Amino acid sequence: MLVQTADLDWVDKTLEGLTHKALWRDEDTGASISLVKFAAGSGIPSRHSHASNQFMFCLGGRYTYVPTGITLTQGSFYWNPKGSLHGPTFAEEESVLLEVYDGPHYPTQPDWYTSTDDAR
Repeated sequence: MLVQTADLDWVDKTLEGLTHKALWRDEDTGASISLVKFAAGSGIPSRHSHASNQFMFCLGGRYTYVPTGITLTQGSFYWNPKGSLHGPTFAEEESVLLEVYDGPHYPTQPDWYTSTDDAR
């Protein structure tokens, strides 16, 4: 299956400044691959963990994990192991990331999302 990402629209999430393009999802396992875009000045507001491994590859921008100072820039790869606490984050400039989960995203829906679809 071929997906031309340029043909997909960026879809807003209920967290201000966050949009995504869903590329693939396994409904049985919750695994997914998406492009996510954070507007400059936006980010994930609080510390959290995931119900599966999260892999991030930065296609462009500056995306910082605030407590640790780890900053993703173009070409950076970052892995948040299942259950690992991380965040909050801050996009120092518009940042586009390829985000891969090998299972469901969250053990429970984070309070920064008002839509259950955004937490999948």
